Amino acid sequence: MKDVIFTLKKPKVSDEQLNRIIKYLAIIILGFGIVLLAIQFNDFWGWILGAIRAVIIPVALAYFSALIIFPLIKLLEKKGIGPRGFSLAIVFILTVGLIFVAFYFLTPLIINEIKNFFADDFPSIVDYITNDLRDEFIFGGDLYDQIVGYINETNVIQDSIDQFVPSLIASLSGLLLPLLTAFALLPILLILYLNDYEVISERIRSIIPAKHEKNAAELGSRLNQTVGAYLRGQLMLMVVLGAVATIVYKLIGLKYYFFFGFLVGVTNIIPYFGMIIAAVPPIIYTFIATSGPGPLLVLVVNVVLQFFEGNIFQPLIMSHQLSIHPIVIIISILFFGSLFGALGVIFASPMAASIRVIYRFFSDLRKEKLKNNVAGANAP
Repeated sequence: MKDVIFTLKKPKVSDEQLNRIIKYLAIIILGFGIVLLAIQFNDFWGWILGAIRAVIIPVALAYFSALIIFPLIKLLEKKGIGPRGFSLAIVFILTVGLIFVAFYFLTPLIINEIKNFFADDFPSIVDYITNDLRDEFIFGGDLYDQIVGYINETNVIQDSIDQFVPSLIASLSGLLLPLLTAFALLPILLILYLNDYEVISERIRSIIPAKHEKNAAELGSRLNQTVGAYLRGQLMLMVVLGAVATIVYKLIGLKYYFFFGFLVGVTNIIPYFGMIIAAVPPIIYTFIATSGPGPLLVLVVNVVLQFFEGNIFQPLIMSHQLSIHPIVIIISILFFGSLFGALGVIFASPMAASIRVIYRFFSDLRKEKLKNNVAGANAP
Protein backbone atom coordinates (compact mmCIF):
# COMPACT_ATOMS: atom_id res chain seq x y z
CA MET A 1 0.00 0.00 0.00
CA LYS A 2 1.42 3.27 -1.07
CA ASP A 3 1.83 6.03 1.45
CA VAL A 4 -0.29 9.02 0.73
CA ILE A 5 1.69 12.19 1.11
CA PHE A 6 -0.22 15.38 1.80
CA THR A 7 1.47 18.59 0.75
CA LEU A 8 0.34 21.95 2.07
CA LYS A 9 -0.05 24.56 -0.59
CA LYS A 10 1.61 27.89 -0.02
CA PRO A 11 -1.07 30.44 0.92
CA LYS A 12 -1.82 32.99 -1.75
CA VAL A 13 -1.92 35.82 0.84
CA SER A 14 1.35 36.60 2.57
CA ASP A 15 1.59 37.44 6.26
CA GLU A 16 2.33 41.07 5.41
CA GLN A 17 -0.77 41.34 3.21
CA LEU A 18 -2.88 39.62 5.87
CA ASN A 19 -1.68 42.07 8.53
CA ARG A 20 -2.51 44.96 6.21
CA ILE A 21 -6.02 43.58 5.59
CA ILE A 22 -6.60 43.16 9.34
CA LYS A 23 -5.37 46.71 9.95
CA TYR A 24 -7.75 48.15 7.33
CA LEU A 25 -10.66 46.13 8.74
CA ALA A 26 -9.88 47.43 12.23
CA ILE A 27 -9.86 51.02 10.92
CA ILE A 28 -13.20 50.48 9.14
CA ILE A 29 -14.77 48.94 12.27
CA LEU A 30 -13.41 51.79 14.39
CA GLY A 31 -14.84 54.30 11.90
CA PHE A 32 -18.27 52.67 12.06
CA GLY A 33 -18.04 52.69 15.86
CA ILE A 34 -17.31 56.42 15.88
CA VAL A 35 -20.22 57.09 13.53
CA LEU A 36 -22.58 55.03 15.74
CA LEU A 37 -21.40 56.90 18.82
CA ALA A 38 -21.97 60.20 17.02
CA ILE A 39 -25.52 59.11 16.15
CA GLN A 40 -26.26 57.95 19.71
CA PHE A 41 -24.77 61.01 21.37
CA ASN A 42 -25.53 64.32 19.67
CA ASP A 43 -22.82 66.17 21.58
CA PHE A 44 -20.19 63.50 20.83
CA TRP A 45 -18.39 65.58 18.20
CA GLY A 46 -18.57 68.63 20.43
CA TRP A 47 -16.90 66.65 23.20
CA ILE A 48 -14.23 65.33 20.81
CA LEU A 49 -13.58 68.82 19.42
CA GLY A 50 -13.35 70.24 22.94
CA ALA A 51 -10.78 67.60 23.90
CA ILE A 52 -8.77 68.30 20.74
CA ARG A 53 -8.84 72.04 21.44
CA ALA A 54 -7.70 71.51 25.02
CA VAL A 55 -4.61 69.67 23.77
CA ILE A 56 -3.81 71.42 20.50
CA ILE A 57 -4.12 75.07 21.63
CA PRO A 58 -1.41 75.07 24.36
CA VAL A 59 0.85 72.73 22.36
CA ALA A 60 0.54 74.88 19.21
CA LEU A 61 1.16 78.07 21.22
CA ALA A 62 4.29 76.53 22.76
CA TYR A 63 5.53 75.23 19.41
CA PHE A 64 5.09 78.54 17.55
CA SER A 65 6.59 80.49 20.47
CA ALA A 66 9.57 78.12 20.48
CA LEU A 67 10.13 78.72 16.77
CA ILE A 68 10.42 82.45 17.53
CA ILE A 69 12.70 82.12 20.57
CA PHE A 70 14.91 79.08 19.82
CA PRO A 71 17.26 80.81 17.30
CA LEU A 72 18.21 83.33 20.01
CA ILE A 73 19.08 80.47 22.38
CA LYS A 74 21.25 78.83 19.70
CA LEU A 75 22.94 82.20 19.09
CA LEU A 76 23.84 82.53 22.78
CA GLU A 77 25.20 78.97 22.81
CA LYS A 78 27.37 79.73 19.76
CA LYS A 79 28.76 82.74 21.66
CA GLY A 80 29.76 80.37 24.47
CA ILE A 81 26.96 81.39 26.83
CA GLY A 82 25.81 78.08 28.21
CA PRO A 83 24.80 75.48 29.23
CA ARG A 84 21.30 75.27 27.70
CA GLY A 85 19.52 76.01 30.97
CA PHE A 86 21.52 79.23 31.48
CA SER A 87 20.94 80.56 27.95
CA LEU A 88 17.26 79.58 28.22
CA ALA A 89 16.95 81.50 31.51
CA ILE A 90 18.50 84.62 29.92
CA VAL A 91 16.18 84.52 26.90
CA PHE A 92 13.12 83.76 29.05
CA ILE A 93 13.86 86.64 31.46
CA LEU A 94 14.44 89.02 28.53
CA THR A 95 11.19 87.94 26.84
CA VAL A 96 9.08 88.23 30.00
CA GLY A 97 10.75 91.56 30.82
CA LEU A 98 10.04 92.93 27.34
CA ILE A 99 6.38 91.88 27.56
CA PHE A 100 6.09 93.41 31.04
CA VAL A 101 7.65 96.73 29.93
CA ALA A 102 5.36 96.85 26.88
CA PHE A 103 2.27 96.28 29.03
CA TYR A 104 3.54 98.71 31.69
CA PHE A 105 3.84 101.58 29.22
CA LEU A 106 1.11 100.74 26.70
CA THR A 107 -1.75 99.78 29.02
CA PRO A 108 -2.00 103.17 30.85
CA LEU A 109 -1.92 105.05 27.53
CA ILE A 110 -4.70 102.96 26.02
CA ILE A 111 -6.85 103.06 29.19
CA ASN A 112 -6.36 106.83 29.42
CA GLU A 113 -7.51 107.35 25.82
CA ILE A 114 -10.58 105.15 26.39
CA LYS A 115 -11.45 107.13 29.55
CA ASN A 116 -11.04 110.42 27.69
CA PHE A 117 -13.30 109.15 24.90
CA PHE A 118 -16.18 108.39 27.27
CA ALA A 119 -15.61 111.57 29.29
CA ASP A 120 -15.12 114.05 26.43
CA ASP A 121 -16.42 112.68 23.13
CA PHE A 122 -19.17 110.23 24.00
CA PRO A 123 -21.64 112.86 25.35
CA SER A 124 -21.12 115.04 22.25
CA ILE A 125 -21.60 112.02 19.98
CA VAL A 126 -24.91 111.19 21.72
CA ASP A 127 -25.98 114.83 21.40
CA TYR A 128 -25.06 114.80 17.70
CA ILE A 129 -27.09 111.65 17.02
CA THR A 130 -30.15 112.92 18.89
CA ASN A 131 -30.10 116.54 17.60
CA ASP A 132 -27.74 117.55 14.77
CA LEU A 133 -28.09 114.30 12.83
CA ARG A 134 -31.81 115.03 12.35
CA ASP A 135 -31.00 118.27 10.52
CA GLU A 136 -28.36 116.57 8.34
CA PHE A 137 -30.49 113.52 7.49
CA ILE A 138 -30.68 113.46 3.68
CA PHE A 139 -34.26 112.09 3.59
CA GLY A 140 -35.67 114.84 5.79
CA GLY A 141 -36.47 115.38 9.45
CA ASP A 142 -39.97 113.82 9.28
CA LEU A 143 -38.64 110.45 8.11
CA TYR A 144 -35.91 110.65 10.74
CA ASP A 145 -38.55 111.19 13.45
CA GLN A 146 -40.54 108.21 12.15
CA ILE A 147 -37.44 105.96 12.24
CA VAL A 148 -36.54 107.09 15.77
CA GLY A 149 -40.17 106.64 16.88
CA TYR A 150 -40.28 103.12 15.42
CA ILE A 151 -37.03 102.23 17.19
CA ASN A 152 -38.34 103.56 20.50
CA GLU A 153 -41.73 101.83 20.18
CA THR A 154 -40.45 98.42 19.09
CA ASN A 155 -37.33 98.41 21.28
CA VAL A 156 -35.35 96.99 18.35
CA ILE A 157 -32.01 98.17 19.71
CA GLN A 158 -32.76 97.01 23.27
CA ASP A 159 -33.94 93.60 22.05
CA SER A 160 -30.83 93.23 19.90
CA ILE A 161 -28.64 94.10 22.88
CA ASP A 162 -30.56 91.67 25.11
CA GLN A 163 -29.94 88.89 22.58
CA PHE A 164 -26.35 89.83 21.77
CA VAL A 165 -24.97 90.30 25.29
CA PRO A 166 -25.89 86.81 26.65
CA SER A 167 -24.58 85.25 23.43
CA LEU A 168 -21.35 87.23 23.74
CA ILE A 169 -20.96 86.28 27.42
CA ALA A 170 -21.56 82.60 26.61
CA SER A 171 -19.01 82.71 23.79
CA LEU A 172 -16.42 84.46 25.96
CA SER A 173 -17.07 82.04 28.82
CA GLY A 174 -16.54 79.08 26.51
CA LEU A 175 -13.33 80.64 25.20
CA LEU A 176 -12.04 81.92 28.54
CA LEU A 177 -11.23 78.56 30.15
CA PRO A 178 -9.27 77.16 27.15
CA LEU A 179 -7.41 80.48 26.84
CA LEU A 180 -6.53 80.62 30.54
CA THR A 181 -5.45 76.97 30.46
CA ALA A 182 -3.37 77.54 27.32
CA PHE A 183 -1.60 80.63 28.67
CA ALA A 184 -1.06 79.00 32.08
CA LEU A 185 0.55 75.95 30.46
CA LEU A 186 2.46 77.97 27.85
CA PRO A 187 5.51 78.93 30.00
CA ILE A 188 5.84 75.37 31.34
CA LEU A 189 5.53 73.72 27.93
CA LEU A 190 7.81 76.31 26.36
CA ILE A 191 10.58 75.85 28.94
CA LEU A 192 10.37 72.05 28.75
CA TYR A 193 10.37 72.09 24.95
CA LEU A 194 13.28 74.53 24.59
CA ASN A 195 15.37 72.88 27.30
CA ASP A 196 14.96 69.37 25.85
CA TYR A 197 14.62 70.36 22.18
CA GLU A 198 17.12 67.79 20.89
CA VAL A 199 15.81 65.04 23.19
CA ILE A 200 12.21 65.60 22.09
CA SER A 201 13.27 65.67 18.44
CA GLU A 202 15.14 62.39 18.92
CA ARG A 203 12.13 60.78 20.62
CA ILE A 204 9.90 61.84 17.73
CA ARG A 205 12.39 60.42 15.23
CA SER A 206 12.55 57.14 17.17
CA ILE A 207 8.85 56.40 16.54
CA ILE A 208 9.23 57.01 12.80
CA PRO A 209 10.10 53.97 10.66
CA ALA A 210 13.78 53.88 9.71
CA LYS A 211 13.08 54.16 5.97
CA HIS A 212 11.21 57.45 6.53
CA GLU A 213 13.48 58.90 9.23
CA LYS A 214 15.67 60.94 6.86
CA ASN A 215 12.68 62.50 5.09
CA ALA A 216 10.96 63.24 8.42
CA ALA A 217 14.09 64.99 9.72
CA GLU A 218 14.31 67.09 6.54
CA LEU A 219 10.61 68.01 6.76
CA GLY A 220 10.97 69.00 10.42
CA SER A 221 13.99 71.16 9.60
CA ARG A 222 12.09 72.93 6.80
CA LEU A 223 9.10 73.55 9.06
CA ASN A 224 11.23 74.99 11.85
CA GLN A 225 13.26 77.27 9.57
CA THR A 226 10.54 78.52 7.24
CA VAL A 227 7.63 78.88 9.67
CA GLY A 228 9.94 80.27 12.37
CA ALA A 229 11.24 82.95 9.99
CA TYR A 230 7.66 83.74 8.95
CA LEU A 231 6.51 84.18 12.57
CA ARG A 232 9.47 86.37 13.51
CA GLY A 233 8.90 88.50 10.42
CA GLN A 234 5.18 88.80 11.15
CA LEU A 235 5.89 89.91 14.73
CA MET A 236 8.32 92.58 13.50
CA LEU A 237 5.81 93.66 10.85
CA MET A 238 3.13 94.19 13.51
CA VAL A 239 5.45 96.43 15.55
CA VAL A 240 6.62 98.48 12.55
CA LEU A 241 3.15 98.93 11.06
CA GLY A 242 1.62 99.85 14.42
CA ALA A 243 4.33 102.46 15.03
CA VAL A 244 3.99 103.95 11.53
CA ALA A 245 0.18 104.10 11.82
CA THR A 246 0.44 105.82 15.22
CA ILE A 247 2.81 108.47 13.83
CA VAL A 248 0.69 109.10 10.72
CA TYR A 249 -2.54 109.34 12.75
CA LYS A 250 -0.89 111.90 15.02
CA LEU A 251 0.38 113.92 12.04
CA ILE A 252 -3.11 114.22 10.50
CA GLY A 253 -4.53 115.32 13.86
CA LEU A 254 -6.61 112.23 14.65
CA LYS A 255 -7.61 112.11 18.30
CA TYR A 256 -6.84 108.86 20.15
CA TYR A 257 -4.11 108.22 17.59
CA PHE A 258 -2.26 105.91 19.96
CA PHE A 259 -5.21 103.56 20.45
CA PHE A 260 -6.04 103.47 16.73
CA GLY A 261 -2.37 102.90 15.82
CA PHE A 262 -2.09 100.12 18.39
CA LEU A 263 -5.19 98.57 16.83
CA VAL A 264 -3.49 98.56 13.40
CA GLY A 265 -0.46 96.72 14.81
CA VAL A 266 -2.44 94.11 16.75
CA THR A 267 -4.97 93.29 14.03
CA ASN A 268 -2.20 92.91 11.45
CA ILE A 269 -1.74 89.40 12.85
CA ILE A 270 -4.80 88.53 10.73
CA PRO A 271 -3.65 88.75 7.10
CA TYR A 272 -5.72 90.89 4.68
CA PHE A 273 -8.64 91.26 7.12
CA GLY A 274 -6.58 92.88 9.88
CA MET A 275 -6.06 96.23 8.15
CA ILE A 276 -9.75 96.39 7.22
CA ILE A 277 -10.80 95.68 10.82
CA ALA A 278 -8.38 98.32 12.12
CA ALA A 279 -9.63 100.95 9.64
CA VAL A 280 -13.30 100.72 10.66
CA PRO A 281 -13.16 102.31 14.19
CA PRO A 282 -11.26 105.51 13.23
CA ILE A 283 -13.42 106.02 10.11
CA ILE A 284 -16.63 105.66 12.16
CA TYR A 285 -15.20 107.97 14.82
CA THR A 286 -14.36 110.71 12.29
CA PHE A 287 -17.90 110.49 10.89
CA ILE A 288 -19.41 111.49 14.23
CA ALA A 289 -16.56 113.48 15.82
CA THR A 290 -17.00 117.24 15.99
CA SER A 291 -13.32 117.99 15.28
CA GLY A 292 -10.29 116.42 13.62
CA PRO A 293 -9.73 114.97 10.15
CA GLY A 294 -12.59 113.81 7.97
CA PRO A 295 -13.41 110.15 7.28
CA LEU A 296 -12.17 110.42 3.68
CA LEU A 297 -8.67 111.41 4.82
CA VAL A 298 -8.56 108.54 7.33
CA LEU A 299 -9.73 106.14 4.61
CA VAL A 300 -6.97 107.36 2.26
CA VAL A 301 -4.38 106.98 5.04
CA ASN A 302 -5.45 103.38 5.65
CA VAL A 303 -5.37 102.57 1.93
CA VAL A 304 -1.83 103.99 1.72
CA LEU A 305 -0.82 102.02 4.83
CA GLN A 306 -2.23 98.87 3.22
CA PHE A 307 -0.20 99.58 0.07
CA PHE A 308 3.02 100.15 2.02
CA GLU A 309 2.38 97.05 4.13
CA GLY A 310 1.93 94.80 1.10
CA ASN A 311 4.56 96.29 -1.23
CA ILE A 312 7.32 97.69 1.00
CA PHE A 313 7.20 96.55 4.64
CA GLN A 314 6.24 92.94 4.01
CA PRO A 315 8.81 92.19 1.26
CA LEU A 316 11.51 94.07 3.21
CA ILE A 317 10.87 92.43 6.59
CA MET A 318 9.65 89.01 5.50
CA SER A 319 12.25 88.77 2.70
CA HIS A 320 9.81 86.62 0.73
CA GLN A 321 10.27 83.84 3.29
CA LEU A 322 6.91 82.34 2.48
CA SER A 323 4.56 83.71 -0.16
CA ILE A 324 1.08 82.28 0.35
CA HIS A 325 -1.76 82.97 -2.05
CA PRO A 326 -4.51 85.17 -0.53
CA ILE A 327 -7.18 82.55 -1.29
CA VAL A 328 -5.26 79.98 0.78
CA ILE A 329 -5.00 82.45 3.67
CA ILE A 330 -8.73 83.28 3.54
CA ILE A 331 -9.70 79.58 3.45
CA SER A 332 -7.34 78.92 6.38
CA ILE A 333 -8.88 81.76 8.40
CA LEU A 334 -12.40 80.42 7.78
CA PHE A 335 -11.43 76.79 8.48
CA PHE A 336 -9.27 77.22 11.58
CA GLY A 337 -11.53 80.00 12.87
CA SER A 338 -14.52 77.65 12.76
CA LEU A 339 -12.51 74.99 14.60
CA PHE A 340 -10.69 77.02 17.25
CA GLY A 341 -12.47 80.39 17.33
CA ALA A 342 -10.41 83.57 17.80
CA LEU A 343 -7.16 81.67 18.31
CA GLY A 344 -7.84 79.76 15.10
CA VAL A 345 -8.13 83.06 13.21
CA ILE A 346 -4.89 84.34 14.75
CA PHE A 347 -2.92 81.17 14.01
CA ALA A 348 -4.49 80.49 10.60
CA SER A 349 -1.53 82.12 8.87
CA PRO A 350 1.24 79.99 10.48
CA MET A 351 -0.93 76.89 10.08
CA ALA A 352 -1.29 77.69 6.37
CA ALA A 353 2.47 78.23 6.24
CA SER A 354 3.04 74.81 7.80
CA ILE A 355 0.66 73.13 5.34
CA ARG A 356 2.40 74.84 2.42
CA VAL A 357 5.84 73.69 3.61
CA ILE A 358 4.55 70.11 3.94
CA TYR A 359 2.97 70.26 0.47
CA ARG A 360 6.15 71.62 -1.14
CA PHE A 361 8.27 69.00 0.63
CA PHE A 362 6.23 66.07 -0.68
CA SER A 363 6.04 67.71 -4.10
CA ASP A 364 9.85 67.97 -4.21
CA LEU A 365 10.10 64.39 -2.97
CA ARG A 366 7.82 63.15 -5.74
CA LYS A 367 9.75 65.08 -8.40
CA GLU A 368 13.04 63.67 -7.13
CA LYS A 369 11.63 60.14 -7.19
CA LEU A 370 10.38 60.57 -10.79
CA LYS A 371 13.77 61.98 -11.79
CA ASN A 372 15.57 58.99 -10.25
CA ASN A 373 13.19 56.56 -11.98
CA VAL A 374 13.81 58.22 -15.36
CA ALA A 375 17.56 58.19 -14.77
CA GLY A 376 17.41 54.49 -13.81
CA ALA A 377 15.37 53.63 -16.90
CA ASN A 378 17.83 55.44 -19.19
CA ALA A 379 20.87 53.86 -17.59
CA PRO A 380 22.66 51.27 -19.81
